[in-house]
Amino acid sequence: MGARQLGAVLAVVLCVSAVLCASAAVGASGSATAESAATDPPTADERTAQTQLQNVTPDTIVMRVDVHENGTASWEVAYRTRLDDAETSEAFRGLRNDIERNDTEYTDQFTRRMEATIGSAERATGRNMSGEDFGVDAEIRPFPQRYGVVTYSFEWTNFAEVSDGEIRAGDALSGLPLNDKTQLLVSWPEGYDATTVRPPPDEERNGTAVWTGPMEFASNEPRVVLAPPAGGPAIPWPTVAAAVGLLGVLAAGLGGGWWLFRRRDRPEATESGDELPEDLLSNEERVLRLLEHQGGRVKQRAIVNELGWTEAKTSQVVGSLREQGKIESFRLGRENVLALPQDEP
Repeated sequence: MGARQLGAVLAVVLCVSAVLCASAAVGASGSATAESAATDPPTADERTAQTQLQNVTPDTIVMRVDVHENGTASWEVAYRTRLDDAETSEAFRGLRNDIERNDTEYTDQFTRRMEATIGSAERATGRNMSGEDFGVDAEIRPFPQRYGVVTYSFEWTNFAEVSDGEIRAGDALSGLPLNDKTQLLVSWPEGYDATTVRPPPDEERNGTAVWTGPMEFASNEPRVVLAPPAGGPAIPWPTVAAAVGLLGVLAAGLGGGWWLFRRRDRPEATESGDELPEDLLSNEERVLRLLEHQGGRVKQRAIVNELGWTEAKTSQVVGSLREQGKIESFRLGRENVLALPQDEP
């Protein structure tokens, strides 16, 4: 199977088997495996799951691939739906309850199709591969807006090639198309340096390359080549570990006392654990979060500097938010200022 066909197979699996997207079309270059993955009849339990999912259509799909040193990759495919009306919110709560009662209905089809896709990647790359620890979870998360998130997870062994001290990832995704709702994140182990990232990602931060659709990778893309940092003098790790442990105990004691003291004097403090990491936010959500952190008003130039975007990309995202009525803008001298809409009485 060619690289482009392999990407088409994965695209079909992600859209069809999760039962959360419209059917994906496979072009003339599509393989027999992709075609069968798209047409396998669902079981009775899967038809029940499909019925439950009819009113829950994702607004964004985030594929996160965490590559480990041994070549295995931890996958998470998150389907996020904005809960901006009562009907969608009620439908998602019903879906979440169904998944909690019997998640097998929602993982069986995804597991079968991903295993078929992994088998195709195995033949294309020549490496022995397997998928395991498949699971699904549904939850409601407070972003700048409320979202319902269904996340499929699994482990893909030998996803990346490990040889000569390097990790080479991406050949199992060759030719993968991303639609305008999809984002791909590839992360690598701490301590490794990315010597090659192809094509250039839309963003690269904290050991993670991010590509945002719509786009279609070439037949030899994406590619991420990782190398450990150059070796230095030997370090007595047992001694270092003991010293760090002792310092950690002392710091924990002092820090705990200080936190209790501060907590006593700040009864208004609230939990912040609900705030999601930056790499799981869409571009629009990152702008909205920045506005909230800045008190609801910020210059557009500050967004360019803060997020490291080009002016063209910033204007595109801002324009989309403005069309949706999520932000307002006005001129202040020569500057364009963005603001959250004022609450209506």
